[in-house]
Amino acid sequence: MRRGAISSDDGFTFVEVLIATVILAGAFVALTSVFPIAALAHRGALEKEIAASLAQHEIEHLLTNPGPFPGTTGVTADFVNAAEFPPGYTGTFAASDYLAGPGLTQLVVRVTPPHGPVVQLTAIDTTFQNLVP
Repeated sequence: MRRGAISSDDGFTFVEVLIATVILAGAFVALTSVFPIAALAHRGALEKEIAASLAQHEIEHLLTNPGPFPGTTGVTADFVNAAEFPPGYTGTFAASDYLAGPGLTQLVVRVTPPHGPVVQLTAIDTTFQNLVP
């Protein structure tokens, strides 16, 4: 037989093509099952990032302005960045005496995203330190 000529032995049989198609289909199905899991993980991470940003903004505001007196609490509507909260996000803050030193206030800001765990930031406010007799 001369070179380049087609013989009956060249190519794939129907069974070989069928087996290869089944293997590829199985791999494709296994691969596509990963996408919903990745999408949920991405949504959770994005919501946590947004919640942390909102909490950080509020705690920085409380620290740079005369912060709340110990015993003060508030909710999302009391936040300076309340208008920036996307639907489903809620927040609270609380101020309490910090026992490690006189005139120190412990600030706790919590933001809860719609589908994730609470993000909590804590800081020590020294704004009232000079007001203590």
